[in-house]
Amino acid sequence: MTKRKINGKKIGLVVLIALNVLIWVALIRVKIASAQQSYVATEAINLVELITLSTGNALLIGIFIKIAKRGFFAFKRMFDFVTACVGIVVLFPFFVIIGILIKIDSSGPLFFRQKRAGKDGEIFNIWKFRTMRPDAEIETGPVWAAEDDPRITRIGHFLRKSHLDELPQLINVFKGEMSIIGPCPERPVFIEKINGSIPNYNERLKVRPGITGLAQVRYRYGASIKDAAEKLRYDLLYIKRMCWMLDFKILFSTIGKSLSGEGAR
Repeated sequence: MTKRKINGKKIGLVVLIALNVLIWVALIRVKIASAQQSYVATEAINLVELITLSTGNALLIGIFIKIAKRGFFAFKRMFDFVTACVGIVVLFPFFVIIGILIKIDSSGPLFFRQKRAGKDGEIFNIWKFRTMRPDAEIETGPVWAAEDDPRITRIGHFLRKSHLDELPQLINVFKGEMSIIGPCPERPVFIEKINGSIPNYNERLKVRPGITGLAQVRYRYGASIKDAAEKLRYDLLYIKRMCWMLDFKILFSTIGKSLSGEGAR
């Protein structure tokens, strides 16, 4: 009997110790799980705060870019207006000389006016010195100028090579229809043809067209749908990256092309 009692006590003690161990293990697991949950919760909070901060920064950057763009467009318009005013006054004697030469060379009007698509597709009349015969498109209808085009007058060849025929477009810049720098204004009849072949062509109408631009100084005279597609790449690149530094680079490149006669037809 005595031995059985002792064995019973030992068994009871072992069971008690085992229960205590199980309880401690359970408590430790609970603490670990609680700590892990706390860590996960903390990391989640940190992630939410980071996302909130990033979103806030992105919104601030977006607002800053919009304000900067508005400021750029406002200053660009002021620059265009002042340049057009000064240009018309300073270049007026050249206007008179060129006008006399045009009249001596051929009969017809001094200026050439043609409908072009401006910002947001608004139609306006572009001003240029006349470089072709007055009846240039009576037989052919609207067509791009060809290499050694027979419709071009003698003085017209010189004006086109030197790009002096573009000077009256300062009137369009003064009126706010054009800018000094921007995509080349295209004829509405050609835009209808191009839109059927080139997607996103009207994206170039988001800004005012220019007397000169990135496409004009980087690519030759466009006289086909293929040329229009190539020039569109430059126009969209300009719209995406337009800034004062790029405008001045284009302006200086234009002066070089005018002196060399490059890119004209």
